[in-house]
Amino acid sequence: MRVKRVVVALALPLLGVGLVTPMTAQASSWKRGTPKAVRGSWFSKGVHNAKKNVGWTVFDADKHSFGIGHMGMPSVVVYHPYYKYAHHTYFLKGYAPKNGLWRGSHVLFKLVKKGKKLHLVSKKGTYDNVMLHRDKVRR
Repeated sequence: MRVKRVVVALALPLLGVGLVTPMTAQASSWKRGTPKAVRGSWFSKGVHNAKKNVGWTVFDADKHSFGIGHMGMPSVVVYHPYYKYAHHTYFLKGYAPKNGLWRGSHVLFKLVKKGKKLHLVSKKGTYDNVMLHRDKVRR
């Protein structure tokens, strides 16, 4: 009888901790390719005034690759990319091989869809804080 009480006394707190501990699930995972929402040609004309001189930026994406070009710099093209979607935000990652002055490295871009615009932020790569508009001419 005494052993039974000890077992119950030890089991109840452990059971309570197991029920109270929140279960978290990682719903989003990295998927191959690029999302349909960001495919196509996107561009930014840039800002040229006395305080800022930021040139144009182009973002092109198809099913199996995406590329980013900035005024006067070599294009960064990622083949076989991966993406993740969370809270109206797309994360694109992959390896961009050597191209001209670009040495080649792994890149990670954050794309936030704001209405008809796309906000490009570089987490690990080259460019940051560029607002892009969809190109009217389909190439």
